[in-house]
Parts: sequence; structure tokens; C-alpha cells
Amino acid sequence: MNMFVRCIALSFGCLFASIAMAKDECKETTVSWQIDLCVEAARKEADVQLNASYKKLLARFESQQRRDPEQGKALMAMAREAQRAWIKLRDTTCPLEATESEPGVALHITTINNCVARMSLERAAYLDTIVADEPGNVVDLNKVFLSGSQRFGDVVARYVSTFGSPCLTVQILAPNGGWRVLSSKRFCSFDGKSFWDGYASALFEDHAFAADGLHLTLSLFELRGDGEKRLACVIPIQNEQIKELKCGAPEAA
Repeated sequence: MNMFVRCIALSFGCLFASIAMAKDECKETTVSWQIDLCVEAARKEADVQLNASYKKLLARFESQQRRDPEQGKALMAMAREAQRAWIKLRDTTCPLEATESEPGVALHITTINNCVARMSLERAAYLDTIVADEPGNVVDLNKVFLSGSQRFGDVVARYVSTFGSPCLTVQILAPNGGWRVLSSKRFCSFDGKSFWDGYASALFEDHAFAADGLHLTLSLFELRGDGEKRLACVIPIQNEQIKELKCGAPEAA
């Protein structure tokens, strides 16, 4: 395969490897220097994702070993040592993919950046699969009567309602990390009152995902009131974080 063909193949490979995290200007590239810049940006984004997954792993070890702090420290030390060894492996492996190009030229640098981005994303997905989710994040699928999901960048948001509970559970999942629950929040109250005993009835309806989060209607019947109160609400989802429920004024009857 001549160098020109290799450049074309590499360009398409780099583009597809980085498409998940590429910015708008990287969705369409026409010249090699644009590809070089976009692959470099993809490498930096992959490093950010890798660091986030690594820090979350350490946090899970720390939180799940509170009863045995020494064991938690040992696991965290093991994770740090393994991560340092893996980074050394990545940084010595990726130059092997660029051996057919001259060191220092754009093709050589782009080939290494593409390799680093690919391996970093694979490592981040692997780290996301280590350690079981907290028990409170596990949903009993046998009790689910309503659910929905929507992709937000590199993650997926889902809502779940279960039989026998007025609460709504919203979760952020990692599709490339074995669908690990990255964050979870239960909504069981409004205006300082629990759905269980603060209202005669409470129900979430009309669920619909949008770019800013989950939009829905909250139907409430007060313990001592004069009928139903319906509120247009939103649960914002930003940067893989589930924000607090926000509701507007009651709808006119």
C-alpha cells in the first residue's frame, strides 16, 4: 500500500475514531491539516474522559470500603499502580503504529494521536465496568411499568417508574462501559412535602426528553385541597449530571 493510500485510509480511520467527541467543525473535513487538528482534539477529549473514569473508580473504591478504610486504601493504591503501568504501555505502544512515517511529520503525529485516543477511550470504558453499582442505583425490572431513554452525547439518560411507588428515578448510564450507572437521582417530593404522605396523590406524566433534559407534567392532589394541580416541570441534564426538579406555575383549569 503506497503512502498516499495509507494517508487516505488513516484519515477515515481517525475521523471515525474521534466522531463521538468531535466538535461541529470536525464533522466534515476536506484537507489533511483539518484532520490533524481534529484528531489532536479527539486525543485531548479522550484524555479528559479517561481521567474522569479513573477518578470515578477511585471514588467508588473509597465510598464502598468505608467499613474497611485500609482495604479501600489498598484498592486505590492498586488502581493507581495499574493506571501508571497502563499509561506507560499506551505511550510505548502507539509509536509502533507510526513506524512507516517519518518521525516529526504530521502523519506520524496524527497516527500516534489517533492511537492514544482509541486506547484511552477503550481504557475509560474498561474502568467504568470495575466495581458493582451501589445498591440504591439498581432498578428492579420486574416492577417497572414506565420507562424511556435518550442519548446525551456519550451517555444515555433514562427515567423509570415502578409499580407501588410515586417516585420517579432518573439515571445516567455509560453505554460504552457496560451500561454502568454513572449517576442516579430519585424524585419523591415537591415543595418540601413527600409524595408518600404529603399529598393525597402525586404522579409524573407526559415524559419527553429534550436537549436540556427531561420535560414532564407533575399531577398533584393536596390532602386538603380542591382538585388536581398540574405543573409543567423539567429535570435538567447537563454535563452528565442530573439537576433538581424545576416546575412552573400550576396550569389553568
